[in-house]
Amino acid sequence: MWFLHFRHGQRAMNMYRFTNSELADIHFIYGLADGNGRAAVRLYRERYPTRRQPNHQTFARVHQNLVERGSFRATIEGTGRRRIARTPIFEGVLHVVDQTPGTSVRALAASTGRSPTTIHRVLQGAALHPFHVQRVQSLQPDDPPRRVTFAQWFLNQIAADMHFASSVLFCDEATFSREGVFNTHNAQMWALNNPHSTRPRAMQQRFTVNVRAGIVGDSLLGPCILPPRLDSHKYLVFLQEVLPELLTDVPAPIRRRMGFQQDGAPSHYARHVREHLDRTFPNR
Repeated sequence: MWFLHFRHGQRAMNMYRFTNSELADIHFIYGLADGNGRAAVRLYRERYPTRRQPNHQTFARVHQNLVERGSFRATIEGTGRRRIARTPIFEGVLHVVDQTPGTSVRALAASTGRSPTTIHRVLQGAALHPFHVQRVQSLQPDDPPRRVTFAQWFLNQIAADMHFASSVLFCDEATFSREGVFNTHNAQMWALNNPHSTRPRAMQQRFTVNVRAGIVGDSLLGPCILPPRLDSHKYLVFLQEVLPELLTDVPAPIRRRMGFQQDGAPSHYARHVREHLDRTFPNR
């Protein structure tokens, strides 16, 4: 029995010689070969000559694992984390996490009366992982359908003119502050004793810089510095006096049919700004 277990474990460990991407290709080639392992070996060698080469049994084993276990790799008996019984404590912790997925281990420990170590074991036993929250741009309720409409229109333009995307001037603004961006999660100081390192923030003398840049085809426009407070009148001055200078290096054929893209910022949407853009870029 020990010999059979060893052989099973050895086969499972052999699977870990291949990456998930390689195992996916192995299964794909096995299908191309109509389930013929030896033919799959030849096809795989022809298509991926520089990779490690699986034998004919590997192709059948990968397919079997995917059908029976839903995974490319078989699990090895007697290995891995010990499973936690689904006790009332286990279910209670998972219920809290399901209701408030943004809670912390410390908060879970305080609300359930269990130690943080126990909470960690429960979360690991349920195969839950902590994922960082990503900051994204705030959208209005009608923004998603409008963006879908724009994307569909843009794809239709490309279908009609394969050079359309390269003749659109895409531009935007960004504000840079003195403090910049600092992630304390990735900042650490290695020392025998705590050096109590600090990093100044929230300076009393603050300033910001507004920067605008654009790209059309292979040409980069800018970056250029904008006034601290950009209203529609200052933006119109930029369009009338600064933008033409930035476009001097853009090839003339692109300038003649160039479209102008901008977002819906208040300074961009003023009537006199739109009138100028309609005259400068008619129907574009």
